[in-house]
Amino acid sequence: MSQVQASRLGRSAITFFVQPESKASIRAALADGGYGTSFQQGIVNLLNELMVKQNREPIT
Repeated sequence: MSQVQASRLGRSAITFFVQPESKASIRAALADGGYGTSFQQGIVNLLNELMVKQNREPIT
């Protein structure tokens, strides 16, 4: 049985694929928009903004 990193316990992965050349511009857009400088932080913050706008519970 494989061990799970503590930071991943109780969490589920959502994976999506983009063109390799778009990664830098996505990261820049997230940072410029104030969402964060990592993909993890930026996407979570962006999704939380969407959830709040739709009167839904933010994700953690």
